[in-house]
Amino acid sequence: MPIKFLPASSFNDRHGLFVALVGGTNSGKSFSALRLARGIAGPKGRIAAADTEGGRLLHLKRDFDFDILLMDPPHHPAQYAEVAEAAEVAGYDALLFDSFSMEWRGVGGVLDQMDSELERAVRRAEAKARKKGWNFDEDRARNANKMAASIKPKMAHKLMVNSLLARRIPIIFSIRGEMTLDPDTKKEKFKAATAPGFLFEVTVSFRLASDRRGIIDLSDPSSYKMEGIHRGMFRDGDQLSEEHGAQLAAWARGEIHGQPSAGAGSDITAQVFEEAATAARQGRDAFAAWWNGPGKESARGTDTSKRVLVNARRPELQAMVEAAENPAGTAANDDFPGTLPGRAEG
Repeated sequence: MPIKFLPASSFNDRHGLFVALVGGTNSGKSFSALRLARGIAGPKGRIAAADTEGGRLLHLKRDFDFDILLMDPPHHPAQYAEVAEAAEVAGYDALLFDSFSMEWRGVGGVLDQMDSELERAVRRAEAKARKKGWNFDEDRARNANKMAASIKPKMAHKLMVNSLLARRIPIIFSIRGEMTLDPDTKKEKFKAATAPGFLFEVTVSFRLASDRRGIIDLSDPSSYKMEGIHRGMFRDGDQLSEEHGAQLAAWARGEIHGQPSAGAGSDITAQVFEEAATAARQGRDAFAAWWNGPGKESARGTDTSKRVLVNARRPELQAMVEAAENPAGTAANDDFPGTLPGRAEG
């Protein structure tokens, strides 16, 4: 196949657009996600909705026009990649996964697969111990096999993410969130029920307020990802609507452009560091996803790599990652993503 490069300005069709909405029970995730999908698809566009929770989206069939797929267990990541590809091939204008959390914690999802892999490994170790006449310590066997048991499920998740990000169809991920108690700090923290780092793979991610249906909640900087012009589209306290989707769609088609203001260099550096800090506070996996994600060659609004922009404050980011990984003490930093302190990377 001949290889030919074309001017980026010649492309007027949609580019990759991926949005994640996180919210607890009664936050209005499904309704708001369909409003966003309608805005992205346009008044006459076709919406595909993959329902993973027994047809709960059907309660909204009188409010919205959409085609539905009922996704039954097992919720293997590959199934989600296949659904997205099928929706794109069928010519839909937007796809909604509700709830995408099932890919992570549903029956047959990543966590379930990890448990199954671990159980098989422990039983193999037990059988071997009996055959050899050894004493068998189940807790020790579980600890010894825990990391290995996560390899295949995490790889399946990674392959799914790579497939999803290759899609041209806009995809909305409705994700469950809940308050969890940190066993070390004894403090409650809102946590999204999805893979660590996934919220930083998408174009835009944010949380919906738990006490007001469909209201955008940006009160916690660690709970959202927005870059450049998107910060002006989504404001704290706004009711999520079709207009937000329409603006995103226009941006994805190249019809809305963000223009850096005069003297924006320091503003861009501060913005990039804020994005890095948001990821770092989520832990090692989330920061690695940010570090290796869009902008590593040149951050939006500048020709400079985002890695170079944050390198001077890398020790602060490392401390944030370590605090997230091990609140009770100092964590090892051998695999901390990035350059060594004082070393710039282009």
